[in-house]
Amino acid sequence: MKNQGNSLRHELAQRVGAYCREKGLLDCDAIITGCSGGPDSVALLLLLSDLIKECGKPVKLYAIHINHNLRPGDCDRDQALTAKFCVSVNVPLKIEHFDVERYAEETRMSVETAGRMLRYEAFDTYADELRENKGYKEIRIAVAHHKNDLAETMMMNLFRGAGLEGLVAPKARTGNIIRPLLCCCKSELEEMLRQENIKYAVDMTNLEPEGTRNVWRNVLFPEVEKRTGVNASGSLNRTYSLMEEDLEYLSAEADKAYESCLVMLGRYESHQIRALDCKKAGELAPAMSSRVIRKLWQENFGNLTDFETANLKHCSNLIARKQVNGEVLLPMPFSRKAYRYGDFFCFTTEADGSDCARAIASDKGLVAATGPVSVNIRVPESYGEEGAIAVKIPNTDRYINIYLFENKGDLEYNNFSWFCPIESAQDGKLVLLNSLADPKSRVFGKAGASGSKKVTRLFTDLKVPESARDNVLFAARSGEDKILWIPGIGHAEGFTSPLSRERYMQSSGTKAAGILKITLERRQDGN
Repeated sequence: MKNQGNSLRHELAQRVGAYCREKGLLDCDAIITGCSGGPDSVALLLLLSDLIKECGKPVKLYAIHINHNLRPGDCDRDQALTAKFCVSVNVPLKIEHFDVERYAEETRMSVETAGRMLRYEAFDTYADELRENKGYKEIRIAVAHHKNDLAETMMMNLFRGAGLEGLVAPKARTGNIIRPLLCCCKSELEEMLRQENIKYAVDMTNLEPEGTRNVWRNVLFPEVEKRTGVNASGSLNRTYSLMEEDLEYLSAEADKAYESCLVMLGRYESHQIRALDCKKAGELAPAMSSRVIRKLWQENFGNLTDFETANLKHCSNLIARKQVNGEVLLPMPFSRKAYRYGDFFCFTTEADGSDCARAIASDKGLVAATGPVSVNIRVPESYGEEGAIAVKIPNTDRYINIYLFENKGDLEYNNFSWFCPIESAQDGKLVLLNSLADPKSRVFGKAGASGSKKVTRLFTDLKVPESARDNVLFAARSGEDKILWIPGIGHAEGFTSPLSRERYMQSSGTKAAGILKITLERRQDGN
């Protein structure tokens, strides 16, 4: 940056630079700056450009402009102004167009919320492109929130019933999002642009008393300042700083509490689900318990947007219940659900909580598909590994592998393998399936047990969530109600060792020349 003496631009660049160093905001390979063409984003891009040039950091700076197509004519002028400014500071610009109004109608969101979601999706997509094309490892997204935005957000969250986390927001950094201007006031940024004779776009809708943020900005704050003589933004920023220190301490303690309560459901699945142990979470002090619940929400969905006091209270009450009957689902923001079964509490995007139920079933050793399964188990044409048959099981990440071995030697057995006589599959009626594909009533009796019981009763005894029971895989003969094998539980017919094989042969009177070994295995990319 050229020597600018005591100019406001130089002063703000020094302040922003010190703030970025304190918070570690520029410790990355590249920065994408969202630039609408308005004063805040133009000032951000200008100051970041100055900082990077002055300190000689090997950080590459990019800009992205989102045309929301909400203000015909004005949008195109804003886009052209942004493009011209990016050329003047020698920063590459990417432009994206969205029909925000249409998207808001389709998703039943406010236009403001829809625009924010599309913007951040575009930021992430551009970051992925740069990683792939340029080889950057660490890319951060710079947005132009400043002290005034902080004050407005603080009050909006306060009246939504937010806790300390909601009041200490936005932060200097949230994930890959950085906010270098939280140390600056809007008036300072506009004055700098005026002194530098830099043109910027003015969105007249920001001046209207419509929308929650605009009401605080254009109506309530001016009235507070008029009646008290106190600068509302300045006072709220000082309060923010004090609360930020308290939050850092409480967050560290909450992290410890969270780790002590955290359970990962679905140990046999490629995707696990975060859950809380209700007994442990229920023993926490309310201040800790509430933070643990919010942390679970945030780790699942990335932020605490619209997760309000009422939602938190419902979750706390559900966790505190000593006992629940079956599966309990509570509605949460964005069509999400709070789910509890037994001592497990988690959040889900499934309307019936079936993803959580399947994960619990997995922890009991069962394999539960996401949809119907029906796979015929055929006898391979030749013995050994070379003749093995491998079939992808629909609605799972697993394969069924079928091997044919001679009726001798040792057997390598595990919970997801089954050994049975060749006759069991020779007529082509042996099927791996679930009740979603064939919902008839069935019975199962484990080999060596005194009798059989209905599968519904078996799953009740095993405490398998009801919404996962029809998803569980088993092997049976087509048209028959007797289940021959349930992966993870065991078999009704077959054997696990040379001794049990010999006993089976004697009891059944068969002298099979071959043995089928059937296994369920997880593979990546079909390999």
